[in-house]
Amino acid sequence: MSRPQALDGVRVLDLTHGPAGGLATMILADFGAEVILIERPGGHPLDALPAAPLWRRGKHTLPLDLNDDGDRDRLQALCASADVLVCNWRPAALARKGLDFSTLRARHAHLVVCHISGFGSEGPRADYPGYEHLVTACIGRMRQFQGLVDRTGPVFAALQVATHACAQTAAASIMAALFERGDDGEGRLVETSLLQAMLAYEMGTLFGVQFPERFGELQFALQPVSETPAMPSLYYHPVQAGDGRWMQFGNLLPHLFENLLIATDLVDVLADPYFDAAQMLMTDPERHEAFRNRMLRRIQERPAADWIADFIDNGGIAATVYQKTREALSDPDIVANGHAIPRPDGGVQLGPVARLTRTPAEPGPDPVPDAAVADRWHADPRMVPTRTRSQGLPLAGVRVVELATIIAAPLGAAFLADMGADVIKVEPVGGDPFRGMALGMGAARVNAGKRSLAVNLKSDEGRRIVLDLLKDADVLIHNYRPGVPERLGIGYEQVAAINPGIVYVQSNGYGPDGPGAQRPSTHPIPGAAIGGAYYQMGERLPEGLQTIDGLRKWTARLMRANELNPDPNTAVVVTTASLLGLMARQRNGRGQRILVDMFGANAWANHDDFLCYPGKPDRALPDPGLHGLSATYRLYPCDAGQWLFLALISDEERQAFHDLVVQNGYDAPSLAQLSSGGEAAVQDLTTLFAWETAEFWERLLAGAGLGCVRADGPFPCDFWLQDEQAGELGLTAAAEHPVWGPYRRHGALVRFDGVNGPLGPAPLGGQHNAELLRMLGYDADRVAALEAEGVLWREAAE
Repeated sequence: MSRPQALDGVRVLDLTHGPAGGLATMILADFGAEVILIERPGGHPLDALPAAPLWRRGKHTLPLDLNDDGDRDRLQALCASADVLVCNWRPAALARKGLDFSTLRARHAHLVVCHISGFGSEGPRADYPGYEHLVTACIGRMRQFQGLVDRTGPVFAALQVATHACAQTAAASIMAALFERGDDGEGRLVETSLLQAMLAYEMGTLFGVQFPERFGELQFALQPVSETPAMPSLYYHPVQAGDGRWMQFGNLLPHLFENLLIATDLVDVLADPYFDAAQMLMTDPERHEAFRNRMLRRIQERPAADWIADFIDNGGIAATVYQKTREALSDPDIVANGHAIPRPDGGVQLGPVARLTRTPAEPGPDPVPDAAVADRWHADPRMVPTRTRSQGLPLAGVRVVELATIIAAPLGAAFLADMGADVIKVEPVGGDPFRGMALGMGAARVNAGKRSLAVNLKSDEGRRIVLDLLKDADVLIHNYRPGVPERLGIGYEQVAAINPGIVYVQSNGYGPDGPGAQRPSTHPIPGAAIGGAYYQMGERLPEGLQTIDGLRKWTARLMRANELNPDPNTAVVVTTASLLGLMARQRNGRGQRILVDMFGANAWANHDDFLCYPGKPDRALPDPGLHGLSATYRLYPCDAGQWLFLALISDEERQAFHDLVVQNGYDAPSLAQLSSGGEAAVQDLTTLFAWETAEFWERLLAGAGLGCVRADGPFPCDFWLQDEQAGELGLTAAAEHPVWGPYRRHGALVRFDGVNGPLGPAPLGGQHNAELLRMLGYDADRVAALEAEGVLWREAAE
């Protein structure tokens, strides 16, 4: 007999095509929802992608021609019995078919409608094609990778992070709407987009632009990315071992870096008077570079496997070997933690997004046509709502206690705050270490919308305070290594004893069951180990041992390729896991322990290659110049030094492009050339686009609904503040920082019922000590005494 699942009884109609919607509804299906995938006659070009069998798993398929009146009526009948409808059509197409939210709401008030788009449902780019790389080119992300190859201009952003964050946001926000709706409430409109999802990867440079006088010394926040990548920090360094394998260090904190120095016999640097232990650098630039060269040569003295064995024995060193994604499928930690699971055809595929210990996922088989499921739904329509929908955010009234540091887990909790949850950040005395990095710019990003309590959890009184908070909490999120919460008195069993309904989300680096369970992890580690950074380089790294000049060149390039995305990749999974726990508790009244880790989350971000099956094509790689994947899906230089990104994925689009270009008096490659995607087409398109600016081509092509955007416009931090599309969608929000004063903070990744909800500022450490302890029955004198005793800490306002 199957165990209960988090989404038992939920019914979902999936009208999407492509990975963003497909992965979102796959998550729902994995955890028990019954999903009917509506297939249009002739299919869709995206159905032919090699990863399509993954995101279709566990669903029923039903062919309907929505150009046919009878089939549209059948769909409306299914809506009467469904809980959720998910679509990713352009707004005009939805209106023509009577599937816009206002029409659906009039007929099916109970229905949660999730609309996924490329650029949002309004604004000047609302009808642009919703393709991952159009979005990332448009916001300036491809400019951030320039310098990875020996050419000027933007570089193709390979990893599909917008798709990943959008899919997770869609799944989480659907569950938030269902959680608020319950069995008797009205449904809501849930809107997210690839564009909104990219906000997850903006880690605070938005503030550097607004406050240059405060953050001026952080040049990376305020200056364009150089075409020559800067050398990495010593603690975040890629290195090459003696067998030619590349490795990545991720020792962000001083004690981790000291462990590395000991293990590599470089510990004498600690006695150097020029060494700054807190900043992990040599204060004299010449000595700093000399030590870097020494470290690089030292690692070349032994094979990678020998180094990694020593680092594992140490237990306190963040380091890994660079792998391709298909190699990561057999990584011991990936396998041990259930992130690679068998397929029915003998292959291997991506495992569930999180491990729910009481209501685990049960990924289903590949889909088959199933008309009987529609009959079963028709026989059991949903009740007419007796409760009107909330006018606020869906997680209002949900309390989240976060005991986490740095980025991934805190950012995931911040996304819950953006959906209305009351998030209480419990920090150590002195604050989350992230507050001391980059002048607190990143900390302000990941802590937005929270209340802060800074307490000594190792003291008896501090522990009592936190346990009192947890008695009435709905969710606890932490990122301690296994065993630490139990020593602090906040392990799952200890917390569940006082609050059986707690949704206890544990976010780690490697996961609890593999050989890396006790090892630290920071964002470059899964970026290297799961294949994202390798993919960004086009899977082209030199294998022969490099001279010192070659080491410096390639380690700088690798570090730019291995950028910050693994932390946000994990954060959106933390959010999804929390909602899965809340949905399960709503159904069975019980909490549970939920396990999330950075390796698994970044496997999801590499979904397109995190499966194998007989006959599966290899992952499409960028060309050697890192322009793109084919002649009609790549970057091109234009007149006036501008660059565009062209995205044509179907013969229909290629034919429309050819006709439009010819109609406007230009020579265009033939359809056969465009379809072949070969070098001849690249040369002809390069000649064509050189005639005009990227802005011209975007107006002409995107205005006709074809995929084309300028790719060398503003960097992302400027895009969010200045671009008309971002402004129309409200992708930044006004807030009042306790020190900075008025500022624009990041908007939410989702909006409900067509409006943007209220969003709070980032707090100072311990800013809400008195307020939160008053809620627990402490008076002002006792709070002051606890601060004097060092049980509580409060960050001083400037």
